[in-house]
Amino acid sequence: MGQQSADGGGDPLADLRGRLAEQTALRVQAEASVAVLTARVRERERILRAAQELARVGDWSWDLRTGHMYWSEQVHRLVGLDPATSPADFDRYMSMVVDEDRDSSRTHVLRAAETGEDIELEHRVLRADGSVREMSVRGLAERDAAGTVVKLTGSIQDVTEIRQAARDLRRSRDLFAGVLDAATQQSIVATDPRGRITVFNRGAERMLGWLEDDVLGTSHERLHDPDELAERAGESGLPAGHPVVLARAATGEAETRRWTLRTRDGRRRCVEVSVTAMPGPGGTTGGFILVGTDITERLAAEQALRESESRFQDMFRYAPNGMMLIRLGSDVGRFSQVNAALCRLTGYSEEQLLQMRVVDLTADEEKHLHVERFGAMAAGQPAETTAERHWVRADGQDLWVQFSVTPRAGSTDSYLIGQVEDITARRQAEARLTHQALHDGLTGLPNRILLTDRIEHALASAKRSGHAVGVLYLDLDGFKSINDTAGHAAGDDVLVQVAGRLTRALRPGDTVARLGGDEFVVVCETLDDVTVAQRIAQRILDAVRRPYQHGNQVLRLSASVGICLSETDGTSTAAQLLNAADQAMYRAKDAGRDRIRVSGVDDPDHAARSARAARTLRLQRELTEAVARDEFFFVGQPVHHVDSGRVAAVETLIRWRHPDRGVLGPGEFLDVAESGDHILAMGRRALSESCRMAGDWVRALGPAAPPVHVNVSGRQLESGNLHDDVLAELEAHGLPPAQLVLELTETHMPLLADSLRKDLLRLREHGVMVAIDDLGTGYSSLSRITELPVDILKIDVSFVAGILTDQASAAVARGIVAIGEGMGLSVIAEGVETPEQATTLRGYGCGLVQGYHYSRPLPEDALMDYLRAHNGGAQG
Repeated sequence: MGQQSADGGGDPLADLRGRLAEQTALRVQAEASVAVLTARVRERERILRAAQELARVGDWSWDLRTGHMYWSEQVHRLVGLDPATSPADFDRYMSMVVDEDRDSSRTHVLRAAETGEDIELEHRVLRADGSVREMSVRGLAERDAAGTVVKLTGSIQDVTEIRQAARDLRRSRDLFAGVLDAATQQSIVATDPRGRITVFNRGAERMLGWLEDDVLGTSHERLHDPDELAERAGESGLPAGHPVVLARAATGEAETRRWTLRTRDGRRRCVEVSVTAMPGPGGTTGGFILVGTDITERLAAEQALRESESRFQDMFRYAPNGMMLIRLGSDVGRFSQVNAALCRLTGYSEEQLLQMRVVDLTADEEKHLHVERFGAMAAGQPAETTAERHWVRADGQDLWVQFSVTPRAGSTDSYLIGQVEDITARRQAEARLTHQALHDGLTGLPNRILLTDRIEHALASAKRSGHAVGVLYLDLDGFKSINDTAGHAAGDDVLVQVAGRLTRALRPGDTVARLGGDEFVVVCETLDDVTVAQRIAQRILDAVRRPYQHGNQVLRLSASVGICLSETDGTSTAAQLLNAADQAMYRAKDAGRDRIRVSGVDDPDHAARSARAARTLRLQRELTEAVARDEFFFVGQPVHHVDSGRVAAVETLIRWRHPDRGVLGPGEFLDVAESGDHILAMGRRALSESCRMAGDWVRALGPAAPPVHVNVSGRQLESGNLHDDVLAELEAHGLPPAQLVLELTETHMPLLADSLRKDLLRLREHGVMVAIDDLGTGYSSLSRITELPVDILKIDVSFVAGILTDQASAAVARGIVAIGEGMGLSVIAEGVETPEQATTLRGYGCGLVQGYHYSRPLPEDALMDYLRAHNGGAQG
């Protein structure tokens, strides 16, 4: 039993040790396997991370049950966030999506979380560093056993560079297609490395007549002239065919060369072809681009230009007229080339002319014309191309030429072609004929035609300068007896001698003319007064009185002279001056001959009438311009209560801001204005400005604003528009009618017809008041005043000025005050300049006064200050 025990049971401890050793070996083996697997997993993770980094791809997951989201390191790098401070979060990521893409992206992801559909979207993300990147997001849904979406897993890839490259590629493709379509004047042909056509643009179709479908896939050598290909192949040692055209470009060197290309209909075109190789993969040649420009017409034009230039040079060199090329550049007007005819014409050699300019040949009085002409042409401005010019030959003789210049056709140089024709003989003949037509054949003096022209020119110059023109009409006394006794030859000789003496007696610039017979006329310019003309006339008389020698005879004469000066306003004419001087000359003869008479001097009223007429004409012209330029403005003179000193009213007065004479009062121009239509425009202006100013007073002073008095002319009354004009201005300026007083002078009262009286009544019904100005200076009866809608009477300044010294003036003033009191009218005394006048008028019972004692007429701003200071009230 003991033996059995020993044989059958064994050693338990050893058995345990064996099993432990076996387990240990298995564990070590397992750990080694795990280590190997872990290393492989880590290697795969490293490779995956490297691959994700290279592909700019990160992975993510979102457990929809717990809300936990996971981002790989690469996702954090893609969006620019630190994993330690910015853990994965859906809302954080969506906040980084740009505004335009956020809503659609959020909706897409949430819909996938609900429905399990695949996620496939692209959007832009604003990284923490401010850069914007384009992201491609992909994702799949995981479901539980019940089919509920429990998790989303996917990737994010930065596709910014990929998308930009795609856009660039698309733009390049579009640009290339656009170039092909737009280049209709050039052929663009692309070939593969073996010369087979792959692109044939519209320009190539237009140039050669082939359609793209006809030539694609065929060798481009079919477009070339075979003889030319063979010839150039022999020159280069290359086989005939496409290598001749493409060989140099295949080495990487672009080549431009002329080729003869065949059109579809067999014609030959000369084309300048540029060949460039297109790079292929691995440094190979991927094909060729051939860009061609048809130069057939250009070559033909160049040949025609060479032939034309040759013909031009022949014509230039051998032309019978003077020919030249003239520079237009920095040395404008200088001769660049001349022909032999020009040398003969001017007397200068070719070498001399090439050192000269056109202006050097020109006479002094015309040099400025050439300078202006060539200056304008050099600046590209319009200029005279053909003109007659006065030149001077090398020997000093006058040379008249017809000078024509034109730009040199087909030349880009700054040159003109000039041609001159000698017209000296024609100009000399014309000058002789003109002199004969304008001068007296005997004395050589200007005749009546030229005299009239000289007078008109002198009048035009005098109008600009403000001087006068004097005309002296001269008739010889006793000339008929010389003809009768000594003969006509002696008479002609004496007339020639008289002409010489008259010419020597005049000032430089004066003109003497012979009208015929024994009548002469002298024209004197720039005279300040008649005394200068009288001194010249006296010198003439002294010269004529000296004895005349004719052969052995001594002859004597005298002369009678009439003088007339032009008006300074420029209204005189040549005929008027000659007529007036002629009449003055006859008065000199009637007075005893051998003397001088001045036109108008014998008429005492002549000077005054002339001055008045001149003033009227001048003012009418200036008033027309003043109305057009709005040179009038208005001042206001206050009317005061004599007791309180308050302002009761303001009368507006017109002033003229004359451009030359300064500010003018109405006395300087109103009489002329009232004689014409100017007064209508001025009256409307006065009404409008007065209503505007009075409206400003009402708005500034309220109830204390005074009414405005506006003077109305007789022409305004006659126009028939006063009623409508007044109402229109009151409305335009917001002025109450009671603030307007229309002043009519007593001299206008007879003009008040029934229709106008009705208009005044209608205006008065609106509240407008009427005043009669200058009362006592006209011829109206008292009954006429009672018939009119009058509110105010104004005593004329002439009566106010005399109330202290003239009993009649004082009586008139008292009478007008009494009339006003009797009719219930206000009375204003004008022109009050002293305290004594004001005291006397107060004693007469006149309550309202106006004049310099109280205030001068004031400009608008100063007037407003004056009214505020005096707190003026309504007229009482």
